[in-house]
Amino acid sequence: DYLSTLKPQEKTIGIATCSAGNHGLGVAYAAKQLHIPCTVFVPKSVDGAKYDKLLALGANVQKSEFIGYDDTLQWATNEAAKMQIPMISAFNDEKIMAGNGGTLAVEVLSQVPEATHFVLPMGGGGLSAGFAWHVKSKNFPSQMIVCQLADSPAFKLSLETGLPVTYMPPIDTFAGGIEGGLGPKCFDVLKTRVDQIALVKEKELRSALCWLLEHHQYLIEPSAAVALAGCLFGHVNLNGPTVIVLSGRNVSYSTLKQVLGS
Repeated sequence: DYLSTLKPQEKTIGIATCSAGNHGLGVAYAAKQLHIPCTVFVPKSVDGAKYDKLLALGANVQKSEFIGYDDTLQWATNEAAKMQIPMISAFNDEKIMAGNGGTLAVEVLSQVPEATHFVLPMGGGGLSAGFAWHVKSKNFPSQMIVCQLADSPAFKLSLETGLPVTYMPPIDTFAGGIEGGLGPKCFDVLKTRVDQIALVKEKELRSALCWLLEHHQYLIEPSAAVALAGCLFGHVNLNGPTVIVLSGRNVSYSTLKQVLGS
């Protein structure tokens, strides 16, 4: 666990992070177990279910005035500096990549060793970078496919310029967990390990969530639906045993009603 590596003085001071929800939940849970003060900065558009869970875990939750993650991150970094507490990145950190996508990849390969294609959701790049690093180290010819919002394609733009696009303008989306810029360290890992990029429209993402509910009675959050949407709407080429990563199901009832009604 990341927090277990902190020095005693750091554990006393506490930690902060900026998250659209799921990363913050993980940090808040670990902080509670280790009795470490925890502050989580979130966009004002954060899903209500995630916000309530953060409060229930005892985190000091600070909501920004911004709907976008990148604007919230800039504000949160300044606020944490004022509070003199260290910030843990939601993605741009080797330990986060390893603990997020890396451990997931280990579990996936142990359960589905025959898989050759891996379809991943992508925002800042932490999950996909950790996942790709491990899978490619075991079988480099494996196909790594990342799925992004078409209106927030930071990785695609980064490949085109050769430099990580770390800031993206905020967009109106239910998938706040995959909106925003790319971590520079994540880009360094991903630029030589991604084989396909799928750009998914907002309406396709919503349709994928509804499709999974209708056909499999399985609820996922909108951010997690981007990988499924990439497959359902023909944005990826698949010609082998495939794993689709569904990365979370923390969605409020109010958000779900809006998605289902759209």
